[in-house]
Amino acid sequence: MSETPLLTPDPDAARLNLQDPKVAVDVFNRATEANLNDPRRQGNSIFLPNSGRLVITGDIHDNARNYRCILKLANLEASAQNYLILHELIHGPNLINGCDMSIRLLLKAASLKLQYPMQVLFLQANHELAQHNGDSILKNSLNVIDAFNEGIDYIFYDDAEDVRQAMLAYIKSLPLAIRCENEIFISHSLPGDRQLNSSFDPTVIDRKATANDYINGGSAHQMVWGRKHSQAVSDKLGKIWNAKIFVMGHQKVEMGFDTQGNNMLIMASDHNHGMALPIDLSKTYELQDLIDRLKPLAGISLM
Repeated sequence: MSETPLLTPDPDAARLNLQDPKVAVDVFNRATEANLNDPRRQGNSIFLPNSGRLVITGDIHDNARNYRCILKLANLEASAQNYLILHELIHGPNLINGCDMSIRLLLKAASLKLQYPMQVLFLQANHELAQHNGDSILKNSLNVIDAFNEGIDYIFYDDAEDVRQAMLAYIKSLPLAIRCENEIFISHSLPGDRQLNSSFDPTVIDRKATANDYINGGSAHQMVWGRKHSQAVSDKLGKIWNAKIFVMGHQKVEMGFDTQGNNMLIMASDHNHGMALPIDLSKTYELQDLIDRLKPLAGISLM
């Protein structure tokens, strides 16, 4: 598979000054183009081959230590066939003067995409989409959307709006699903039972999403916001999407993982019990096999 200039690794991206607003805008712009021009992308899905090693994560929510542990586990520099999926990077618990500074981690991940454009993959998530749409999310009585915007203003000051607009385009470029030949399907979440049986359009992952797909009630919006899925959801979507096992984040799992039904694994990577999941893309798995392969991030040394 030949690479375009947009998907040629940029080793200099590791040394960029991400606090420079012009650099931040450029990083978001180039990462947006890399997301959209991935030759494995079809509509809102990226299809991975049947070879290589993939590390899957859950929500990260600005947990810097866990992010570093994930990078160590992914070991991207060791092989071009080492892949990593990241999602829900923003809106963490640690504020500075009431400002959420998690755009810094979003930028770090975007610059990582420039270093490893064919290896680093992202998923659309509800917090990023809410930030894009300006939808309110309250955590401990704090509107995290406002706190995040205040963080952009604090860091970039007069150039904050330029950075914000580049970031919003980047968020919109994120795909909804990563689909593997071994029939493992990775997404931030799935539509809820009610949405699946009424307004959800399963072709949203196979086509370019419309503006209506992203707003509340749209199919992309439903895809990242659904919780507590019944077996009927995975059975129906599994047949449509040729998926055997679904791996997702989004839901609160205090011990780092949980299951739903007989083929849904829920992961979290944003707390002390956070997990990551390395798999071999050439192998097939049952749900218990994936549970057995989960890696506690607390057990990864950064020394």
